[in-house]
Amino acid sequence: MKSIVSEFNFGPYYSLSREELLSPEAPPGMTSAYRHLEDARARLYPIFHGKDGPLILRRIRDWSAQEIEASLRAAFAEADSTIPLDVLANYLAGAQIALVHWWLQKRQPHTPENLAQTFHRLQRAAIRDAFRLRDGE
Repeated sequence: MKSIVSEFNFGPYYSLSREELLSPEAPPGMTSAYRHLEDARARLYPIFHGKDGPLILRRIRDWSAQEIEASLRAAFAEADSTIPLDVLANYLAGAQIALVHWWLQKRQPHTPENLAQTFHRLQRAAIRDAFRLRDGE
């Protein structure tokens, strides 16, 4: 099961810097990850809809939340956030899983680049709000 979870990564394989988290553009690694998911769509569908699907999705969400939280902790001081970082990371990971699942399951015509950019903008907005950042920060 661990190999299945690690194969379906939704972001880059490194912690994102503060600049990358707040950039208007999605990090290149995120776009690459979404391209990989699109290429693996045929393999993902039966996995996610099998008897272990909910467990696999939960593990992917947990792993993704850990990666997001690590990036947040490296880039920001938790004391500056209006939301605990573990809560923010789990919210963002859950939103990302739901968006990707919808995209893959419903065979939406959105490109991997568009989806990565959309999620990044939503993530950026949540981070900026949690840390009460103004334009230019």
